[in-house]
Amino acid sequence: MRVSGKTMLLSLVVFVGLLFVAGGSAIWWMMQQPMFKPGTVTQREDLKPVGINGDYWQVTPDVKLKTFSTGDGRNILFIHGGPGIPTMESAPGFDLLSDEYRINYYDQRGVGRSTRPFDRFPADNSTWTNIQLLESTLGIGQQLADIERIRQLLGDDKLILIGHSFGGLLASLYAAEFPDHVEKLVLLNPADLLVFPSDDYDMFANIRERLPERDHKAYDKWLRRYLDLAQIFKEDEASLQKLDTEFLPYFVEATGDTIIGAPPVPQELFGSWSTRAQFFGLGKRHDWTSNMSTITADTLIIHGGKDFQPIAVSETYLEAIPNAKLEEIPNAAHFPHFNNPEELAEQLRPFLNN
Repeated sequence: MRVSGKTMLLSLVVFVGLLFVAGGSAIWWMMQQPMFKPGTVTQREDLKPVGINGDYWQVTPDVKLKTFSTGDGRNILFIHGGPGIPTMESAPGFDLLSDEYRINYYDQRGVGRSTRPFDRFPADNSTWTNIQLLESTLGIGQQLADIERIRQLLGDDKLILIGHSFGGLLASLYAAEFPDHVEKLVLLNPADLLVFPSDDYDMFANIRERLPERDHKAYDKWLRRYLDLAQIFKEDEASLQKLDTEFLPYFVEATGDTIIGAPPVPQELFGSWSTRAQFFGLGKRHDWTSNMSTITADTLIIHGGKDFQPIAVSETYLEAIPNAKLEEIPNAAHFPHFNNPEELAEQLRPFLNN
């Protein structure tokens, strides 16, 4: 099944909304602190990659990441969002830089065509055992460790990072964790997850309020199933992918058909287990703004004036990151690298070349 480019945003919307609603297993309900702890990745002893194997970066003996690149010149590493939604083709906004830069794309572990360690979890495992296994394999710490391994495979002492949406959060956390290995940092509509819970809005409640009353019963039924964390480990990834995509009609009806331009992604390439691993890594409450103070790279934050997130989200990153500046593309929504290529390139080229 192939779904429209609008669903590139689906996992992010579902994921952010999930975090705003109480629910799930009793074990997780009692856990207030995130499973990911900033500052721990640099302490790891498994950061040396294996090598390059055709179109894959072999980051560990058992995990390979699908990659492709366009352009020639200095490396840029693009970190996709979702979480759990790969980039299927090069972005026009980055293609305009291909005369000076080589843009490297990859599917994060557990996503797309990269290694997907889980389909179904053992039935005899406890919920807590499964949570630990999932988060430690696909969670934020592993995603940041992979970025460091990719840096070594690219042969760069310092990376130029561009992170989109949830990928913007990952890029920021990496730059804070490895400040000496980041030259430039670009955040495109970074996700509203630097501080959680956020003061900006409750996504699921917001969607419900905008839906016609006739849809409330079906929407509430879907939401209860989605938030039943105690039951997710009884599912396989295909059933979770289907569950995730069932949110799309509600989102489109509530917000309007405004998410356009991104290339279509087959449903079977959604990283639904990876999405949930990020949820457990983030926890029920955190504030990582103080961790951003270690970032030394010049940082450009780009906000789309028509994005579903308010500009206050980008301003949170602006206030937390030293040497950061914020630019707005008024006509852009959530995917300026696909829908507003010229305006984006006009912002990126002078920043990167300075």
